[in-house]
Amino acid sequence: MIAIDGQPVEPHEPNGLVVLGPAMRIDLILDMTGAPGARMAVDDKFYEGLGYRLTHIEYANSPLRDRPLAASMTLPPNPIPEPVLGGAQRHEVRFGGGMMGMMGGRRVGGMAGGSSSSGMMGGGMMNSSRDGMMGGGMMGWTVNGVSASGHVHDPMLTIPRGRTAVLNLVNDTAWWHPIHLHGHSFRVVSRNGVPTPRREWQDTVLMAPQETAEIAFVADNPGDWMFHCHILEHQAAGMMAAIRVD
Repeated sequence: MIAIDGQPVEPHEPNGLVVLGPAMRIDLILDMTGAPGARMAVDDKFYEGLGYRLTHIEYANSPLRDRPLAASMTLPPNPIPEPVLGGAQRHEVRFGGGMMGMMGGRRVGGMAGGSSSSGMMGGGMMNSSRDGMMGGGMMGWTVNGVSASGHVHDPMLTIPRGRTAVLNLVNDTAWWHPIHLHGHSFRVVSRNGVPTPRREWQDTVLMAPQETAEIAFVADNPGDWMFHCHILEHQAAGMMAAIRVD
């Protein structure tokens, strides 16, 4: 693995599966050592019982080389300002909603709303209609208790331009959420309180159910920036906010 979300990372072999959510990108170097003419299937088996074939990798009939690549795999860093954690502006951001009445007391577009429940979703995607309705009841997701509607709404928080922000993200749901920030890349500082070994630069962090993640970035790009789940059904049903850099 040599880059994540378009940002170089210390080259390393992944520890187990490489799990990607919507909006995430990984650059891999695959040193293919199979026999000439061999054919391999590439399957998505993330959800048990819902696996499917993505593609095949087929070797040429004659090998290109007989030894590993000799060139360096380290990419030059991009010029992103390094967050300074001391004196950073800190916020907690909680993602909620979903199944089993977990939406009780939510606000929809700033208005009070009731509780609802959902059915299961396959492949990580909600099986709902465009207006967020399912089975006659409203399906919603929240960011800090607010279920956003439309694309114009007040920012969740404002960060002075040039200030380091540290966001403690909390997934209060039973679902996976790829959380994506527009306009900036951030360092993933820790997961579930454990420091990440490489403090990767990313713009999307995939959060497992009930997981926490701490991210840090320098707010150097002025404007209002979307901060949302990149499962777009979740975004459309409320898991969306804006961060203002001013």
